[in-house]
Formats: sequence, C-alpha cells, structure tokens
Amino acid sequence: GVDYITGLIVAGVFKNSTKTDSGALGSNAAFMGLLRKGMVLLVVLVACRLDIMIGTNFVRDAVVIAYCVNEMLSIVENMGLMGVPIPEAITKAIEILKKKSETEDKNGGNE
Repeated sequence: GVDYITGLIVAGVFKNSTKTDSGALGSNAAFMGLLRKGMVLLVVLVACRLDIMIGTNFVRDAVVIAYCVNEMLSIVENMGLMGVPIPEAITKAIEILKKKSETEDKNGGNE
C-alpha cells in the first residue's frame, strides 16, 4: 500500500512519474499498478499453499522477503523522485536485504 500511495504522490503531486510519458498521474498506469499488486498477493498465496503441501515455510519466506525488498526499493525510488534525501543507512540495509533475498532464491529458501 505504501508503494502505491508514494507512486500516486510522485505522479499526482510532483508530476515526476517514470510510468507515464508526461510524468503525471494516468488512470491506466494506476490501474496497472493495482493489477501488479494483486498479482503479487496471488503469488504469495500460492507460495503459502505450496508450503502447506510440502510442510515447510521456506517458499513462503523466500517469496515474501523478495517482494518486501522489491517494495522497499520502489518506495525509496519514489522518495528520490520526490526529492527526499535518502539516508545511507537505509540504502545499505536495502542492499543487505536484497543480497539475502537473492541468496534465498538461489537456495530455495535454505541457507
């Protein structure tokens, strides 16, 4: 939700969106964003069901961590488009989480 709202602010208020040619808010871009968020929830649901079937939490955890990192990156990108300075600690934390997510994806959730 935070990513979607910050995206709306970037497009609606700052008119600096990378999703439209004009940078302004577009109904098609907003609708596509909602569709993407819905598909993310569907993938998480499938991962949860898969974990129930195989009796683990690895798949769900890997999927959720990967999407959380992706959402954080998008939120930070939106903040940058708004002109908000990003503290170095946040960018370092995101990089650590991104590496952890990539490692879990490669190992199937096992480290």
